[in-house]
Amino acid sequence: MGNSEFPFPANPASAAFVLQTLIKTTHQVHREFERLLSTLGLPSYLTGPRLRVLLDVSQYGSIRMSDLAKNLGVEARVVTQYVDTLEGQNLLVRTADPTDRRATLVKLTDEALPIIEQARIVMEQAAEKIFEGIPIDSRKQLIQQLNQLTHGS
Repeated sequence: MGNSEFPFPANPASAAFVLQTLIKTTHQVHREFERLLSTLGLPSYLTGPRLRVLLDVSQYGSIRMSDLAKNLGVEARVVTQYVDTLEGQNLLVRTADPTDRRATLVKLTDEALPIIEQARIVMEQAAEKIFEGIPIDSRKQLIQQLNQLTHGS
């Protein structure tokens, strides 16, 4: 991914600097992940966020679009855009929710299953490439720190 480091301010432990570094790092990792997905053979329409949609739907089998938006932490209109694209590629299908006429369910098509399996393999390869220089113990520590940040534990 490159070796660009962030310049240290007078107080490198300040919350503001930690946050700034986390945001910059996340952006760089996301860009590298997207680049690797395309170089490892996934179709260009399968971006990281769209893969998250497919993986979330595959986990539930069928899910309301509003619940999908909550799970992904995005607005309903963003999920609609993702679903539109994935439906256009014949990977998702919308159906009426039998328990609520106002809600729409999405589920995978049969064509999506082999693509999801391929995507899981490619995502693993991309992740290994991104984290290849970070030892397993450091990865575990990073996970603990991120969980502490997001869950307070």
